[in-house]
Amino acid sequence: MRNEEKLVEAHVMKYESRLKHIDELIERSDKAKKLAVEHQTELSELKREREQLASNLEEIGKLSAQEWAKKGGPMVMWDIVAERLERLVEHLE
Repeated sequence: MRNEEKLVEAHVMKYESRLKHIDELIERSDKAKKLAVEHQTELSELKREREQLASNLEEIGKLSAQEWAKKGGPMVMWDIVAERLERLVEHLE
């Protein structure tokens, strides 16, 4: 396996791990007994964004190393979604 392919694989694994973390945060948020309307709205939006991230990850996993370098790049949205979910969970707990 070439270095580029290893790098892509490492990034995909990293994003899969982050997706799992996002799923865990969503699950914790779903367990909250009573959510204010604004929290329900934000959680719904974050769930939609999570689905988009999962879709992007699936597409990136199919790319060659060169295609990934062009299209995959840094995916700051992962960090933003996780950070927003962490704030919401902290507020709820």
